[in-house]
Amino acid sequence: MFLAELLSLCVFPLMMFAVTAGHENGRGTVVVAVSEGNYIILPCSLSSQESLVRTRFHWKKDDEREVFVYDAGLHHNNRRSGQDEHFRGRVSHFSDQLKFGNASIILRNTKVADSGGYTCDFPFHQPDRETFNVTLVVGAAPKQFVGILNISEVGVQLKCEVRGASPKPKVEWRDSDGNILPAEEPQVSRTGERYDITLLTTVTRTNSSLFLCVATQEELSHRAADEIFVPDSWRNQSDDPSKDPCNGDTELPHQTLRRNLLILSSGQQIHASVK
Repeated sequence: MFLAELLSLCVFPLMMFAVTAGHENGRGTVVVAVSEGNYIILPCSLSSQESLVRTRFHWKKDDEREVFVYDAGLHHNNRRSGQDEHFRGRVSHFSDQLKFGNASIILRNTKVADSGGYTCDFPFHQPDRETFNVTLVVGAAPKQFVGILNISEVGVQLKCEVRGASPKPKVEWRDSDGNILPAEEPQVSRTGERYDITLLTTVTRTNSSLFLCVATQEELSHRAADEIFVPDSWRNQSDDPSKDPCNGDTELPHQTLRRNLLILSSGQQIHASVK
C-alpha cells in the first residue's frame, strides 16, 4: 500500500499543490501554497462587503515592499508608479469584485523569492480599520537521484541526492513496506532558498529488495520518491571485485535498476535506464 501511494505521487509531482486554497493558522493569518511558475490568489475582503470602487487599499510584502495599490480607480496596471520591481507585471486585482468589498489579488509566474508575509490594508476604512495577513509559500520540486555508492561485505551502500528543493524537505530511506531505514546524518547545503541534501544508507539481506528515497515537504503537503531495486545476491556478499556488478565485467540483471538510476562507482558516473 505504501509503495502504491508513493508511486502515484511520483506520477503527478507538484500537481497536488499547483494552486491551493488557503487555511488559517490559528492567529488570523491565511496560509496559501503554490508551485513555482504557477499563479496564486492572495485573499482579502472586507467583512462588511462595502464597495471599494472609490476608496483605497494596498498590499505590501514583509511590511515594506509595495506589491499593489488601488486608489479610486488608479493602480499599478494603469498610471500609478511606485510598485516594487520584483512584482511588476505579475499582479492584478478583480475589478468586477470591488463593489463587493473584494480586494484580493492574483500573483502570476510565482517565484521561490515570493515566499513570505503579505498584508492587505484599508487605510481610510474607519472607524474599524481592517488589515489582513497572508503567508505565501512557493515551492520548488526537488530533483532526485538514487544510486549504489559502494558494495562490500557490510552490505550495499545507497546514495540519495535531492537537489534544488524549496522549502527544505525531510529526506528518508524506506523499504517497500514503508519502514524507515537507518541512515547517516544528512549532508545539507543551501543556496538562497533552495536546498541540496545527500542521504546515505547501507542495506543488507532483508525481506525487501526495493528501496525508496522519499522527500517530504510538509508545508506543501507534497511527497516525492525515487526507487532502486537491489537483488538479494548483491547484499551480504564479500568485497570481491570479481563479484562487483559495477565493475563492467558483470551484466546487470533484468530490471535491476529502475527510474533513471545513477550508479556511482570508482568516481565515475554511469547512467543506466531500463527498457
